[in-house]
Amino acid sequence: MDHVQEQVAVSVESEARALGACLMATPAYDPVADVARAVREGDWHEPAHELVWSAVQQLHGASRPTGVPAVEAQLRSTGDLQRAGGVVGLSRLASEACSPAEAGHYAGLVHGYAQVRRYQAALARGMQGARHADPLSVPETIAAHQAELEYLTADDQDEDDAFGRFGDHLDEHLDSLALSVPAAAHTGFTDLDMLMKLMAGQMILVAARPAMGKSAFALGVATANARKGGPTLVHSLEMGRGEVSNRILAARARVAFHHLRDGASSLTQDDWDRLDRHTPELKGLPLWMDYSARVSPARIRSRVKTVLRETGRAPLVVVDYLQLMQTDQRNTRQSTYDRVTEISRELKILASDTGAVIIALAQLNRGPEQRPDKRPAVSDLRDSGALEQDADAIILLHREDYYEPESGRSGETDLIVAKHRNGPTGTVTVAHQFHYSRMRDMAEEPSHD
Repeated sequence: MDHVQEQVAVSVESEARALGACLMATPAYDPVADVARAVREGDWHEPAHELVWSAVQQLHGASRPTGVPAVEAQLRSTGDLQRAGGVVGLSRLASEACSPAEAGHYAGLVHGYAQVRRYQAALARGMQGARHADPLSVPETIAAHQAELEYLTADDQDEDDAFGRFGDHLDEHLDSLALSVPAAAHTGFTDLDMLMKLMAGQMILVAARPAMGKSAFALGVATANARKGGPTLVHSLEMGRGEVSNRILAARARVAFHHLRDGASSLTQDDWDRLDRHTPELKGLPLWMDYSARVSPARIRSRVKTVLRETGRAPLVVVDYLQLMQTDQRNTRQSTYDRVTEISRELKILASDTGAVIIALAQLNRGPEQRPDKRPAVSDLRDSGALEQDADAIILLHREDYYEPESGRSGETDLIVAKHRNGPTGTVTVAHQFHYSRMRDMAEEPSHD
């Protein structure tokens, strides 16, 4: 009889049959691999079964037999034999073994019941979140719950596609090489786009000390990509709607930023004429903005899916800036290191899952200021080493004229590609015009409009 509890989704019989088959494995037919393909960590409901499975895996990984005597010895060596049910418990499991051909089926049931339990737990956490939700952050609460459910949905699909023999898909991959792969997004800087082609699923980190022009760079990239027809999503955690709008207008129309900031008292007729010429284009751009100061990976995922539904394409996502983000768990006791580490990993997973290109801005520590040349390095990244590990590319911004006002390189910004997982590193120099809140190619011809 299959002992399926009413309150907790579990089939103890399926667990026993799958494990029993592993304990009765023979050289002629080894069901351990079939079971391993189906179950995941944490799938076993019974603690004793989890211990037995761990021992089986250790033995199987060492190419040793997984029969009752071998598993007994393994559990005895780790001090887990009694907690695993002792010799009697192992013998009982062996007596309930299914045939080797059925092991994969019962292991699939073990995983299925585990997924039901996870689903039930997710729904319970969703209800708890609804009961304690902050009325001002309901969308974030819903997005976090939605992300958890989506993670469960993707579990089996991801595994099916992620595992297999290398050669199974090699012909298909070789066929794909006959086609040119276009960039998934554009920065708008000619030399930078030549040095590093932005590809779907990448996370790019743009880091600098304060006042280096990170936001001007990021908004310039977002506008340039949108002007090429690429859907673009900007999460501005630090600046509100008014300041971001003024920055984009200043950069595109070439109206002094302080004129826009001060309003009518400073705007000239020429300024108004320029704004009138460029406003229609800006209004029609595929550019989405989120000005919420409380942004989590789940919220970004939700916004990406909105853009995907509307355009059919994964967007370029700009996050200004990463260290201001919240985790989906919102654990007030979480250290800064743990918070930034979790956010970094979740952003990389989000990019991979959706095909979006994510450009995340980040702050550097004071390391550059201790060096004679003031140039930043990857080691200057603040709060977590995971940022360097997760990023596909890291661009560091440096302005010599910030530290040496009389420098012969006044008006220049170095974009230092310090890490590039899929290509070369190098330095691209661009011109900054911060009175217009913009950066541009050094060779760009001045416009007269």
